[in-house]
Amino acid sequence: MADVDSEQHRLTDGVSVEAIKTFLADLESEFPDTYTEMTTEDACKQLVVPRTRQDNCAYVDLLRKQLKQSPHEHVGKASVFVSHAWRYKIADVLNVLLEFAEEQRARKEDSQPVFFWFDLFMNNQNANVTASLPPEWWSTTFKESIANIGRVLLVLMPWRDPVPLTRAWCLWEIFCGIINEGTEVNIRLPKSEARALEDAIHDNWEAVTDTLVRVQAQRAEAFNPRDKDMIFEAIESWAGGFSAVNQAVKDQLRAWCLQKAVAAVEAMRSRGEDETEAFAHLCNRVGLVLDDFGDHDQAIAYYEAALALHAEARNEGKVAALHGNIGIAFAKRGECDKAIEHFEKSITIKAQTLGHKHPSTAQTYGNLGNAYANKREYDRAIEFYEKALAIKVETLGEKHPGTASTYNNLAIAYAEKGKHDEAIACYERALTATVEMLGEKHPSAADTYNNLGVAYRSQGEYKRAIGYCEKALAIRAETLGERHPSTADTYTNLGTVYAEIGEHDKAIGCFEKALAIRVATLGDKHPSTADTYNVLGNAYADKGEYAKAIASHEKAKDAFGALLGETHPNTAMALANIALVHDDCGNKEQACTSMEQALEVFSATLGPRHPFTQRAERNLQRIRGDGARNTSQPGLSQQQRAAHASAPFAGWLQKRGLWNTAFRPRWCSLDGGHLVYSKGPQLAERGRIPLATVLSAELAQDGQELHVAVPGRTFVFRLDERSGRETMLAEWCSAIRTRASERCE
Repeated sequence: MADVDSEQHRLTDGVSVEAIKTFLADLESEFPDTYTEMTTEDACKQLVVPRTRQDNCAYVDLLRKQLKQSPHEHVGKASVFVSHAWRYKIADVLNVLLEFAEEQRARKEDSQPVFFWFDLFMNNQNANVTASLPPEWWSTTFKESIANIGRVLLVLMPWRDPVPLTRAWCLWEIFCGIINEGTEVNIRLPKSEARALEDAIHDNWEAVTDTLVRVQAQRAEAFNPRDKDMIFEAIESWAGGFSAVNQAVKDQLRAWCLQKAVAAVEAMRSRGEDETEAFAHLCNRVGLVLDDFGDHDQAIAYYEAALALHAEARNEGKVAALHGNIGIAFAKRGECDKAIEHFEKSITIKAQTLGHKHPSTAQTYGNLGNAYANKREYDRAIEFYEKALAIKVETLGEKHPGTASTYNNLAIAYAEKGKHDEAIACYERALTATVEMLGEKHPSAADTYNNLGVAYRSQGEYKRAIGYCEKALAIRAETLGERHPSTADTYTNLGTVYAEIGEHDKAIGCFEKALAIRVATLGDKHPSTADTYNVLGNAYADKGEYAKAIASHEKAKDAFGALLGETHPNTAMALANIALVHDDCGNKEQACTSMEQALEVFSATLGPRHPFTQRAERNLQRIRGDGARNTSQPGLSQQQRAAHASAPFAGWLQKRGLWNTAFRPRWCSLDGGHLVYSKGPQLAERGRIPLATVLSAELAQDGQELHVAVPGRTFVFRLDERSGRETMLAEWCSAIRTRASERCE
């Protein structure tokens, strides 16, 4: 290493635009036939090192010596830190720097000169400048130097598989720029790469989005293995781990991709080409990119611009496709009726132009099924899914991604109807086809693993449910990123399993991760975010953390109110949950007020006979006149109070097995929101039935059996000889009915 003063210069100083131009001219002069193909490493070995070897100094030190003879100031305080890969062609890199400097000059009439911190010039290339650096240098001095410079310029190429995203140095440089408040990170391509990216946006928008899933810091390399070790140590000890670095860089690339997509449209508009078919085509493509990234409002605006042009030109095929795209965007926003309206327009055109048995027609039938499923009209959803499936099996075959996707959707609708055997059969067919076509670690395989987890949870097979959810989570985190909405979905499903088996801390951890992702990617006022606040509030309530529970349910209420209105059933559901938590706390007056508001909305929107209305009415009656609960013991947790309130409902019952008709003695208890059973009072539980999933609890066989129905299964209990009281089975039935009606999920 050079002396301390010289090293401090290298952390703060940069080289001028004139110095860059001079160096590029020197390269051309000395290597006229090869300089355009030389990499940065070639330039280092063939030009920089020979010129600096005698003085054992950095190239910037030579420039300082030239200051007295030069009319230009070659060295000054660095204003741009350059992040690049040494495998790049040096001429491409330097031209990007010059273009960037010209952009800066053009934007500000009185702009200060740009000085680039460029390692080829600033570091002594005759020595290993990082060899003696302590590990903390990466997370202190280096990070502070980036902040002091104030701007990171990432030179990116080739855009389809950018080299910097595979280099440890570059990822660390980008990350330090991103996490420093006030530091700008700019991404630039050489002109040829910029044109290639714009062509891809026109022709292959999936290739643009694929760029974002290539960041894996843990697999990055460095020319110097010691540098890699030092950077990895900094990542693990200071930066929050590899997932934090990966996500930060991906987020930056996401913003850049969106900017490039929108800029391509605006460039055509500024050229007066906004009434051409090419402009309509680009608007559609950019809409797809924006929709994929979650910016549904802007996507719809671009789709509608394209639709107007294609409708005027009577291009029926493209009009149908755009109605489909608009419908998908509305569906993602939760506006199902608008989505259905556009899907129906698309179907009408496709049936006339392509026929009823075309894969594209089937795709829109599937979209209609999705919209009705989101409205919870599952019979209609199944109707459209089955139409789509019949067409796809006939035209595409069983082993096709489109067919597998429809099996998945049909399975979800079956599951919602409580037909879990049919659902699992569909999921298995989807998984077999997906793995064979796309491999085990594809996002589509993750979708099916996730759905299988949900199906097995509904059947009470929690161990299998957790296994499938964890498989889905691992694939989604690796392929889509830790902060993707689909990853949040899996965290939610996994948290729900943990909640149902009483592992509240694990459940809350999963829900909080899901919430952080949804707030970051979808915003605080989005239906999925509101749903997550709701389940998180329930988990806090189950753990007895009532203040946090109420805060979460209030946020759910506010989000649903802003999105859907104060008189929407979802808003009422949040109000009902707020009431239940207040009731758990003993705040009867507040509980009554919130439940009355919920009941009023349910009655007005769903009618007096709807299950939600009736449940709210029963809860309100119970809260107003509940003498069974012991609310005079404020020190009790929610579960303790629940156990106290249901003290008679812990004892021996006979339970019939799932796979045979034998009845075996089980110690049963009502524990919070579950009916738990084990081999004895002090023994590990054998299983639990979430009371929120109970469809009915009825006495059968002349009162000798208790049948507890959940979606896809009925649990059967009889009295045990140790039960003691003849009326106990009827009391169990009444208690399960009451508890099952308490919480609105």
